[in-house]
Amino acid sequence: MSEDYMTMNEIMSNMGFKHRTSFRENYFLPALEDGAIELQYPEQPKHPKQKYRLTEAAKEWLRSNTNPSKS
Repeated sequence: MSEDYMTMNEIMSNMGFKHRTSFRENYFLPALEDGAIELQYPEQPKHPKQKYRLTEAAKEWLRSNTNPSKS
């Protein structure tokens, strides 16, 4: 995912997924429940223009687990 908010379709496309239901159930909802993804409109989960991005905690985890100098 990028630093900016993205639609679910954009996220799926960037990750190479095509089947929305499978992606949502196996990857997206668990990440949302774990607090790795945040909503652009948290007070309206079904907002028609809802978008998502990584939380600061997820970004920090990603940085600490993809740093090549930590081998």
